[in-house]
Amino acid sequence: MTAKTKYSLKLIFGSLIKNDLAIEGAKTLPWWVATIMYVIGTFIPVIPIMVNASKTYGASFVSSNVYDYDQALVSCGVELKTEHYLDLRVEESKLLAYEFNSETNEFDKLREQTWVEKKDLEPIASYDRVFEGKTTRALNVYYTDRPTSGKQNSVSTLITAIESQTYVLGTNRIYDAEVDTEVDAKKGVYIPSYLILYKGGLYSKIYKTNTTTAASSTYGGLDWKHADFTNLLDRVVMVDGIEANLNNRRYINASFANWKVIFNDCYKNQKVNNFWMTSGLYYGIYLILGVFMGLMMFLLTRGKANPNRGLNFWITTKISWWIDISPGVLAMILGFIWGQAAGLGYIVLFGLRTMWLSMRSLSPAQNQ
Repeated sequence: MTAKTKYSLKLIFGSLIKNDLAIEGAKTLPWWVATIMYVIGTFIPVIPIMVNASKTYGASFVSSNVYDYDQALVSCGVELKTEHYLDLRVEESKLLAYEFNSETNEFDKLREQTWVEKKDLEPIASYDRVFEGKTTRALNVYYTDRPTSGKQNSVSTLITAIESQTYVLGTNRIYDAEVDTEVDAKKGVYIPSYLILYKGGLYSKIYKTNTTTAASSTYGGLDWKHADFTNLLDRVVMVDGIEANLNNRRYINASFANWKVIFNDCYKNQKVNNFWMTSGLYYGIYLILGVFMGLMMFLLTRGKANPNRGLNFWITTKISWWIDISPGVLAMILGFIWGQAAGLGYIVLFGLRTMWLSMRSLSPAQNQ
C-alpha cells in the first residue's frame, strides 16, 4: 500500500468523526472522492425508508383493533352472496356489478350510473351490532361506478357524502336535524365504518365504536390490476372445508383472511409506486441538503475576521459531502430502531454535524 493510499484512507475514515480531516480531505483529494462519499452518505439513510415501504401491505389498516370490522365485513360478504343481490366480477382490471334477474335466474343486468340521483349512497349490504338492547350500525358496504377522480361525481365526492351521514347514537338510523331535534348534532351521533367497492378499486375506513373518529383506513390508489380472481364474493365467502356460518369464529377468521388477501392484492400496484416515490423523494431531499449545508458553511465563513473566508463555495460543498456519511449511518440505525424517525433523522443529524464543524473548525474563535 502506497503512502498516498494510506493518506487517503486516513482522511476518509478519520473524517467520520474528525472535522479537521474532513476539511483537509475536501481540500486535497480529488473531487470524485467527495462525490462518492456524497452519494453513499445520502443513500444510506434511505435504506430503512425503503425497507419500511416494502413491508407495508394493503391489509395493514386492519392489523390492530378493528372494532368488529372483521365480523361485519364477513357478514356483509355472506349477505351479498347468499341473497343473490349482486355478482361482483373483475373484468379487464375493473370491478363490475351484475344484478340478479329473477326471470332468467342469471346475473345479467349490469348496474350502471349508480351515482345518478345518489343511488350509490344506499348501501348494498350493512351489518348492525346489538349491545345492551341497542342496535347500532357497524358497517356499510357501497358499490359505485363513479370515476376514480374528478371534481364532480367521483369516488372522492362519494366518500365526502358518506362521511357527512351521521347516525343517532344507540340506533341504526341516519341523523335528521328536522326529526332528531333533541339530539346533539356533534356529541349525539356517530359514523359507521364503511367499504366502497368501485370500478377502479376499493376504499375502506374504520371508525371507533359510537364515535365520529376514524381509527384507520386503506391507502389511496388500491386497484384491481393484480386481482387473482374473477368473482369477488366467491373469493372471500368460500372457505375450503368450512361452511359459511357467521356464528363460527373459525369461519369468520378464515373469511376475513380472504378479505385481507384482497386488500394486499389491490395494494400491489400502489405499493410499487409508493416505494419508488417515497424513496426517490427522500433521496432527492438528502442530495439537495448536501448542497444546502455547503452553502450554509460558505455563508458562515464570510465574516471579515474569519480566516476561512478564502474557502469558496465548491470547497465548502465538498466539505459537507465529506461529513455526510457518519450522520447517514446514525440515521440508518435510528430508522431501523424507530421507523417513524427514518425520514427526519438524517436531516437533524446532518444539521448537527454541520453546526459542530462550523463552530469547532471554521469559526474565527477556533482559528485564533
